Amino acid sequence: MTDLPVAVIGAGPQGLAAAAHLLERGLTPLVLEQGSEPAAAVAEWGHVRLFSAWPELVDKAAARLLEPTGWAAPTKGYPTGAQWREHYLAPLADALGDHVRYGATVTGVSRKGRDRLVDADRAEQPFVLHVTGADGTEERIEARAVIDASG
Repeated sequence: MTDLPVAVIGAGPQGLAAAAHLLERGLTPLVLEQGSEPAAAVAEWGHVRLFSAWPELVDKAAARLLEPTGWAAPTKGYPTGAQWREHYLAPLADALGDHVRYGATVTGVSRKGRDRLVDADRAEQPFVLHVTGADGTEERIEARAVIDASG
């Protein structure tokens, strides 16, 4: 089971930061985002100015992942949601590359071969994520763990 990815549901600020932390620890993240772009929910309120300053909005592991790309963390000011997305979240998603999948709606999470009637050795089985793609295709993805950063 150790060769399976850690599934992260949601490519918003928490999901992307979680993926950066997983990479730092030598684990393989798989970020599943329902929207067609990173931080799709943030895009819906992009006109709103945040109450937190830039230094409070940048995760340290994410910054370490971004630094080799030439990215520099903004040091002052209060960005709008759109600025936060454009100058931090989108570059972070780009740095994560193929670890992020868009148009992937997670419709269920279970344990492989287990249900309410079959519970023996449940903790020894991988998770199974039921995912519907943007084109309607259904897929099952096995994962060693699941982080729900969708809400």
